[in-house]
Amino acid sequence: MSKMSRRAFLWFAGGSGFAIASNEPRKLINKLIPQVIPPEYIRPGEWDFFATTCRECPAGCGMHVWHRDGRATKAEGNPQHPVNRGGLCARGQSALQGLYDPDRLQQVIYRPKGGGERTSSWQEAFSAIAARVSAGGNVVVISNLQTGSLAEIMKGFAGAFGSNRVLFYEPFNYEALRSAHQQFFGLPVVPSYHLERSDFILSLSADFLETWISPVEFARDFADLHSYQGGSRMNRMVYVGPRLSMTAANADTFLQVPPGYERVVVASMLKIMMDKGGLKNDISGARAAVEALFSQAGPVPGLSQQALEEVTRTFASARAPLVLAGPVGGKGPVATDTALAASLLNHAVGAVGNTVDFSRPHALSNTALEAEVDAVFNSLGPQDIVFVHDSNPGYTRAAAASQLSRAGMVVYLGTMMDETAHKAQWVLPIDFPLESWGEYQPSAGIAGLMQPTMGRLYDTRSAGDIFLTLAAQAGRPLTSGPGAAPQNFESWLKRRWSGLSSAALGGGGLSSGGTSSAGMAGSGDDPWTVALRNGGVWQSNRGTGAGGARAAAPGSVKFSAPAAATRPATDQAQLWLWSSPMAFDGRYANRGWIQEAPDPTTFIVWGNWIDLHPKKATALGLCDGDLAELRTGAGVLRAPVRVSNDVHEQVAAISFGHGHQTMGANADRIGANAFLLLGAPQQGEMFGSCRIRRVSESFPTLLTRTTISREQYNREVVQWVPLSKLSRMQPGDGDKLVLPLPEGYRKDKDLYPKRGYNKHRWGMVIDLQRCIGCGACAVACYAENNISVVGKEKVGSGREMAWLRVAPYRKENSHRYSWLPLLCQHCDAAPCEPVCPVFAAVHNEEGLNAQIYNRCIGTRYCSNNCPYKVRRFNWINIVWKKPLDLQLNPEVTVRTRGVMEKCTFCVQRIRQAEYRAVRERRKIADGEIQPACAQSCPARVYTFGDLLDPNSQVNMLMLSDPRRYHLLEDLNTKPAVTFLRRVDIDA
Repeated sequence: MSKMSRRAFLWFAGGSGFAIASNEPRKLINKLIPQVIPPEYIRPGEWDFFATTCRECPAGCGMHVWHRDGRATKAEGNPQHPVNRGGLCARGQSALQGLYDPDRLQQVIYRPKGGGERTSSWQEAFSAIAARVSAGGNVVVISNLQTGSLAEIMKGFAGAFGSNRVLFYEPFNYEALRSAHQQFFGLPVVPSYHLERSDFILSLSADFLETWISPVEFARDFADLHSYQGGSRMNRMVYVGPRLSMTAANADTFLQVPPGYERVVVASMLKIMMDKGGLKNDISGARAAVEALFSQAGPVPGLSQQALEEVTRTFASARAPLVLAGPVGGKGPVATDTALAASLLNHAVGAVGNTVDFSRPHALSNTALEAEVDAVFNSLGPQDIVFVHDSNPGYTRAAAASQLSRAGMVVYLGTMMDETAHKAQWVLPIDFPLESWGEYQPSAGIAGLMQPTMGRLYDTRSAGDIFLTLAAQAGRPLTSGPGAAPQNFESWLKRRWSGLSSAALGGGGLSSGGTSSAGMAGSGDDPWTVALRNGGVWQSNRGTGAGGARAAAPGSVKFSAPAAATRPATDQAQLWLWSSPMAFDGRYANRGWIQEAPDPTTFIVWGNWIDLHPKKATALGLCDGDLAELRTGAGVLRAPVRVSNDVHEQVAAISFGHGHQTMGANADRIGANAFLLLGAPQQGEMFGSCRIRRVSESFPTLLTRTTISREQYNREVVQWVPLSKLSRMQPGDGDKLVLPLPEGYRKDKDLYPKRGYNKHRWGMVIDLQRCIGCGACAVACYAENNISVVGKEKVGSGREMAWLRVAPYRKENSHRYSWLPLLCQHCDAAPCEPVCPVFAAVHNEEGLNAQIYNRCIGTRYCSNNCPYKVRRFNWINIVWKKPLDLQLNPEVTVRTRGVMEKCTFCVQRIRQAEYRAVRERRKIADGEIQPACAQSCPARVYTFGDLLDPNSQVNMLMLSDPRRYHLLEDLNTKPAVTFLRRVDIDA
């Protein structure tokens, strides 16, 4: 046995000891930091962030990843980034769980055809694959959407071996939208949409607040557009479609129509406008096509002519109307016709060049079309060597698994052992996006930079380095211009960005992090450092919207004929597939935060379900919770039924994103794979038709809800105010709130003495008019406060641990919803405090209702006495499976079984800001402190601040906004959270 030095002994004894020493992978990041040799980029015990670009979907939001001692612990939106402007959706928040996923690929795997699986080495993999490629194999590269350097390398790699078969494959490629724009404008692209300029949005099944193109960007724009800004007029949104999605529930008017009738609604509107006026551009050439569609389809079922004329009149009189065409994943002639009708209407009302911007096409315009993908997969043979990068066609395409098996070799580059990886001969683990260099340009003028935000957890490689190494070993090294070939992907990226950043700073058209070019040039930092610090370079404004589209040709418009009107068989329905705002296309399914985040409108977790209208369910003998089977010509699935009038009578709806067979512990066999049902739609269909049959009676665990009812039962928990009434009110009118301050003390009503506050009294205002129900704040709360994921069974038993719930409540006699973000109200007269026998629930000096965990003995009296039911009890000891424990926030206690927990207003963030202000000898600035929910919210629903500061925004809103009210005000708990009522435009 070798001798141990004194330094080594102190290292073991004084640090994390044998827990660190015996866990080799964790040495890479979770290690003691010697003060004699300070580590680069790490300040022990202090928070730092790295700016990068979110790659959780094609939207390309800017991201800040916060660190503590070299561990990435929290993802937040980059406030300066033009796409998301500081907000971040639930999927972006969950990136850290993807980084620390216990089921991540950790080593090279070799699986020869007809042989068993074994682990291998990088050297062996490079040698074998390079030898096969250099021997004359036909290279095929299939990747998720990439731009910039990695896209260059992939194309260069294929080209070096005489191939041009490079597919940027996304399951949602917006082919219908691109095809319509090709027909009408000659531009097969996805344009930029400027919702912030619009005053009337007409959505044709486009769920732009959930998964459509760039939802975080659109959520902020919609919240600004739809917020109450005083006066008697508000901007509007109308949704046309067969299903009440989260976006539809946010609309002022929901027109429920059968699938495919969205285009008929537009044709009807155009006919009214051509007959009665309201057009800004001449579309007389399209009259014949519009009238033919209108006459062939007949009246829109369930939609009166009066309602249609009212929507048309309001739309035509709007200053800047905008039409958006969906749905995500829609294919076939009907989907294209819907987008074509939207293009015609946008042109007719002058939206093109204003709210529709073809001068800045989205990167989604470069994704592979369905015919291109089919051609490549159908042509695969023994001579083909297929490289699949960070994509899972084996899950999203029913025939892909068998087609890939025909290839001579499949090489999978990814982070998860998913369905496609199981069909590969070589499985190469790549860096997670938060560990790698890269770039992404979501649209023209926005260049996002990616950088490693922490050290590698495992022995992985970047995809760029893998392709460069394989090309070099095969004797075809790739170059990126004159001079020596870059040694690695980082060098390649820097060489490309040196030109990009210099041009950006010199030309004045781009800026970095919102700073002017002149300001950066004089800062002394080189352009690369500036771009790295700020997360990229981008145009200083969001574009003018002018240019890009040539003159439209209305005379060339032709719509496909609608299907003949027939009454479907009892067991037959129109299939409607939709993309979950949490699960998206299934790439996040193994993340506990995503599985446990409730669906916004149903509050169902851990899986998907079939929505059926009550009439259809009755005809089939199906009840809520029954197991049913959906069958199409392409495939079959089974899922539980939810009976609801949220869907049209002719529809059977189910979401994408679940039903994995081989991905990880949280994803496998949870829900059903809706991609299996996708086939070629028939005439007049959006997704096709399906047959339904009952499989078994209700089984309680099939549907797991965290909210049983969406009705208020006249409790006025969520309150609405008519715009007609609100417009007559003055600042300060409305309810006279009992403030959670000393001046709110009333001797005749208060049981406890007056409370006094010397420095701060923290409070929050929640604007219900801006809340869209996306749930990003709830997932951010999980990440910030070490909230445990308990699983499907425990949630079904009422053991959920969420500190913040964004519960949906239906407006009576309508399809409209309002969401109530409900967290601890931090009451001045908190009912939970006096009943605790051990004083674990206490009121601190700044008004927070604090919970002292090491005092709590779990009597749960506080929970029983809390009228808001925002306290959570730990029923089990949670095991944080490694390396998930590395994501835990070191500023927040990790709770154990038998302890009550709740929202703290992110007290750790409050304390950090207070300490920083003391060190800098200044006061805390208004808005400087943002709890995790407020920071992440794409719609800017939350306002947090000091109620003792008369100039704080939270204080002014609480005192003067006429929409203000306290939840359960009559209980006299004096909450520190004030809600602003939802506005009813039509009342």
